[in-house]
Amino acid sequence: MTPRLNLLLIALILIVGLPYYWFQLDADRDGAMPKGLSIAQLRSLAESIPGQKPTAVKYEQLGYRYILSNKLAAGTGLRPARSALRAYELIVPGKGPITIDGGTTPAAAEQYNVREFDHMAERRIDNAAKNASLSLLLVDHPLHNGNDGFSLPRARAMPMAETGEPHAVAPGVVVIPLPGLTIGSNMIYARLANGREFLFTGDAAMIDSSWKEVLPPARIVTSYLRPQERKEIVSWLMTINALARAAPHMTVISGHEPSVLTSVKRGFAD
Repeated sequence: MTPRLNLLLIALILIVGLPYYWFQLDADRDGAMPKGLSIAQLRSLAESIPGQKPTAVKYEQLGYRYILSNKLAAGTGLRPARSALRAYELIVPGKGPITIDGGTTPAAAEQYNVREFDHMAERRIDNAAKNASLSLLLVDHPLHNGNDGFSLPRARAMPMAETGEPHAVAPGVVVIPLPGLTIGSNMIYARLANGREFLFTGDAAMIDSSWKEVLPPARIVTSYLRPQERKEIVSWLMTINALARAAPHMTVISGHEPSVLTSVKRGFAD
């Protein structure tokens, strides 16, 4: 190969390779720092409202979407990866459940290319929402809010963004607003009556490797499409990682992790 061809090859690598790496693979933390949120603070808030704590967590899976893996966690590849769509409920004896997310509708599922949409699961989620004592959202989006914007008076819907600080909303249940992320984004911490702890990350951590390895979505999603979110996402991933290390028995439920959930029971009551 001649020197000129060598130079052309190097130039091609620089022109194509560097932008590709920057936008698709780089998981640099951009100087982000974890938030000043501790597990002790969450536990204290969970105890701040007296009364019956939840005794169990259940979930329904509505289907899944295929999303480029790098868009979930940078550096994980260009292959299409499954992204699960779920809703949850906290069982409270003597009261209606506390629902976390409200599922979606067949129309929204089709619009967002949800595969194997489970109509029966959505019906059970709707029934739970109608009987809920409290309805919470991880993100206010048609794939999470039942596609009604939480407008139906089917439960006492808790306004999520009224404060930027974590706050208790029920015995054992704490909402952690994520004001730097997509509007209406939250995490939810739950401490059951038996002491078991759960952290629902919502879209702060799409999949388990997001928070375990502190891998934000690729820059094509954050720095390019939503540049103001990248540093916030990394900060929250670092915070989730720190909380998990401080409470090693806590179950962290990532927003769209495709693996089977073995720590909670599947299936709402019919």
